[in-house]
Amino acid sequence: MDPITKDPIQKRIEVISLVIWSALCILSFFLFEQKFAMGVLLGGLVCMLNYQWLYSHAKAAISLTARQGKSFMARRYILRLATTGATIFALIVYMKVDIIGLLLGLSVIMLGITSYACFIYIFAGGD
Repeated sequence: MDPITKDPIQKRIEVISLVIWSALCILSFFLFEQKFAMGVLLGGLVCMLNYQWLYSHAKAAISLTARQGKSFMARRYILRLATTGATIFALIVYMKVDIIGLLLGLSVIMLGITSYACFIYIFAGGD
């Protein structure tokens, strides 16, 4: 059986997101307090892990029938949502990370997607 490989666009978005996350971590470390920088670092980590977890679930659901795939993804979505919520709760309550920094870190995938879309639209002519 042929293993499913990631789409080149998805790989680019992941690389762009990693670059953005790294830049945000470095900038926040030098420009803001430690709680903010820790929020950016841990929020980005949660975001990237959640994105990879979603990819693995979607990859597994492809091999199922439509009905099985739908229920599989619904169960996995609820599991991912609960795990992410519990993690964010623990980061805020127990580790006392800065909420704004955490939100910034949690946005790295969205920033990567937006950056890639803007690059394609502006520089590559939409191809």
